[in-house]
Amino acid sequence: MNIAMFTDSWLPTRDGCVSSIMKFREGLEKRGHKVYIFAPRDKHGEIQEDERTFLFKAREFPQYPDYRMAIQLSSRKDALLREHDIQMIHSHGIAFMGFKAMMSSSILKIPLLMHFHTWVTEVAHYYPFNIKKEVLDDLVWRYLKPLCRHSDGVVAPSLTAIEELRQKIPGMAYSDWVFPGIDADKFNPSVNGSEIREKHGLNDNEVILHVGRLSLEKNLEQVLKAMTILKKNRPNAKLLVVGNGPAREQYQNMVKELHIQDNVIFAGFVEDDDLPKYYAAADSFVLASKFETLGIVMTEALASGKPVAGVNYRVIPHIISHGNNGFLFEDNPEDCAEKIIGCLEAPPEMAKNAVRSVSMFDTGKSIDKLELIYKKTEDIHEERMKKSGTPYTRVT
Repeated sequence: MNIAMFTDSWLPTRDGCVSSIMKFREGLEKRGHKVYIFAPRDKHGEIQEDERTFLFKAREFPQYPDYRMAIQLSSRKDALLREHDIQMIHSHGIAFMGFKAMMSSSILKIPLLMHFHTWVTEVAHYYPFNIKKEVLDDLVWRYLKPLCRHSDGVVAPSLTAIEELRQKIPGMAYSDWVFPGIDADKFNPSVNGSEIREKHGLNDNEVILHVGRLSLEKNLEQVLKAMTILKKNRPNAKLLVVGNGPAREQYQNMVKELHIQDNVIFAGFVEDDDLPKYYAAADSFVLASKFETLGIVMTEALASGKPVAGVNYRVIPHIISHGNNGFLFEDNPEDCAEKIIGCLEAPPEMAKNAVRSVSMFDTGKSIDKLELIYKKTEDIHEERMKKSGTPYTRVT
C-alpha cells in the first residue's frame, strides 16, 4: 500500500508524534508498504526533501518556535498524491496539515485516517490568541468535530484516549487505538547505563529520570517541588531531566528559586541511540504530565525495567498498576515525593513486573494492528463512496 502521512510536527522537532510516525514508517516499510511524509518545512533547512519526504512552506508558531504552521493552501500536495498513487492518507496532524489532509481526501476520494496524538485544548497557553481558555476550547472542538466525523477512521495511542474522544465527538464513522510499539532490543534491562552515570557524576546517587518536552503542559513543576522534599529525606537523590522545550528557562529558574540546584540536572536533548542508556542509568522514572494520550517515555522506562511514579490521571493509571510496576500519586508534591521514594525502595520483583507490563506493546503487534485499521478505514471509505454513487477501486 502507498501511504501518505500528513503531520504538523516533523524533524528536526522531536516529540511523541514524530517518534510515533518514525516507528510506524519503519515498521510498515519493512513489510513492503511505501510511506510518504507530508510535513511543514523548517526555516533553517535542517531537513531536506527526498523521494518520500515532501515539505511545505510554513511559519514558526510564535510561542513555540519548534512547531511550524503550514498555512498556505497548495495544489502541489494533490499532484504528489496522484503521482505516487497514494491509497491511504494517515494524518498525524489535526491542525493545518490535518485540514490539508481532509481536503485532499475529499478531492481525490482517498481513504482518510485521522490520528489524535495530543489534547490540543490543553496547550492554550501557547496559542497566539488573546481569548479566554473556555472560549478557545469551544472553538477548537467546533473545528475538531467535523474533521473527525469527515474522516473514515480516527485513532489514538490508547484505549483511554479514544474512549474520551468518543465521548467528546459522537458520530465518528470508525475509531480505534494503536500504539507505535516498543523496540525491546533497544529498551530492556540489560542495557548498561554506567557511561551516563559517569558523564553526569551520578555514580553515588539515587537517580530519578524525567524524559520529555520541557513545556508547561508536562507539569514538571510538581516534580521539582517534590525534589525539595526528597532533598531533606534523601539528599543523595538526583533528578535527571532529559529534553528541551520552551519552558526550559522557566524550569531552570524554578530550580534556583527552590534551592535544589545540587539535586537537579538538565541534560538537554539526547539522541535516540543514547536514550536507552539514560533509562538504564536511572533507579526510577517519574511522569507528572496530565496531558498524555499514552506517554511513550513511560512505556520505554517500564521496558527498561524501571519502576514508574506516575500521576493518577487519564491513561497513566491504565499503564501503571499501583504497587506492581510502579506507584500512582495525586497531583501534589507531597504525594509525588512519597511515590518516588516508593519506586526507589522497590523490591527487585517490581523491575520484572515493569518489563512484563508492557509486553503487549510489541512493535510487530503494533504494525499488525495498524494494517487491520487501514483495512477497516478502507471498508468505511468504500461504503461511503457507494452511498454517494462514486466509483472506488480498493487496494489489492
